[in-house]
Amino acid sequence: MKKILLISAYLISISCYGQEKLECHEKINKQLFTESRDTVMEKFNIEEFNKHQKNGSWTFKKNNEKYFLTKLQDEYWVEISTKHNPFILKCNYYSNGNIKLKGLIFHGNAFTKGVVVDYDKEGNIIKQTDYDAPYKSFQWEKVKLWLENRKVDLLDPFTRVWRENENNRPIWYLSWDTKEHDKYGNKIIQDVELDGEKGKVLKETTHTFEE
Repeated sequence: MKKILLISAYLISISCYGQEKLECHEKINKQLFTESRDTVMEKFNIEEFNKHQKNGSWTFKKNNEKYFLTKLQDEYWVEISTKHNPFILKCNYYSNGNIKLKGLIFHGNAFTKGVVVDYDKEGNIIKQTDYDAPYKSFQWEKVKLWLENRKVDLLDPFTRVWRENENNRPIWYLSWDTKEHDKYGNKIIQDVELDGEKGKVLKETTHTFEE
């Protein structure tokens, strides 16, 4: 019990700018996420979802959080986002409602942050993958500061952050709206590649986006 709760609290806390957020079971709507005392896991409330879903999805807001729930084939997916947070908490569930996967992702389906936890159909942890491991030398917090020093709005839909670690060479890929336009009125998007070990700028280019 304690192990699961600590992991849940950790995932929520790293998704926030500050540390004042409540723990997972206080933060997430208990109407949708209930805890089974027998198997010690979180469950998706299928009955409640079926009452409210339209065309296989249900979107609503509660306590400054936006919830998007959907069913895809034999799984249920949940995305929880907040207005001032660039990260989205994503949870996948088996067809019986038991938790399958839990992790954080930068908005726009960009990079996965922190530890992603995988569960079997009985709710037992079977794998924990630390996606931050290759970027310990120049982690997200430093990238965040780098972007903020350049007045980049992390919440802007045109702000993209993703990363790759090919051949043990970690690289951050960043792009954002410069708020400038070319002579044709197209947005000018700045693209930057940062070395994932020292934060050195490897490449800097621009491209345009036609609105």
